[in-house]
Amino acid sequence: MQTKTQDQLGAAEKCRAVLAVWTERKQASSLCRELGVSASLFSQWQDRALSGMLEALEPRGTKEADAGPALPVQIRRLLDRKARARDLQTVGRTALSRRPERAKSFPVETAAAVGR
Repeated sequence: MQTKTQDQLGAAEKCRAVLAVWTERKQASSLCRELGVSASLFSQWQDRALSGMLEALEPRGTKEADAGPALPVQIRRLLDRKARARDLQTVGRTALSRRPERAKSFPVETAAAVGR
C-alpha cells in the first residue's frame, strides 16, 4: 500500500479525518484506506490534534478540572494518555533544570597509607 506524505493533505482534511473517527462516523482503518495513509500516520494526526486541544484549552495559571464533558471512551483514553505524557515531560524538565547535588569528596587513601 502506498502512503501519502503529510504534506499532500491539508490541515483541514486532516481535521475532518480525525473528527470523523472521533465522532464514530467512520472507522480508522477504512478512512486510512480511503485517504491512502498508513495507520501510524493517522495515529500521529490524532496525537497532534489532542496535544493542540489540551494546550489550547488549558486554563491559564490553573490545573485543568477533573470534571468535563461526556466523551466517548476512546477519546477520554487518548486525552488521558496525552495528559500523562505531558505531565511526565514537565517532571523531566523540572528534574533537568535542578542542579544535581555535589557529592562530598573525601581524600582517597592510598594502599600505603591504609597499610600503616
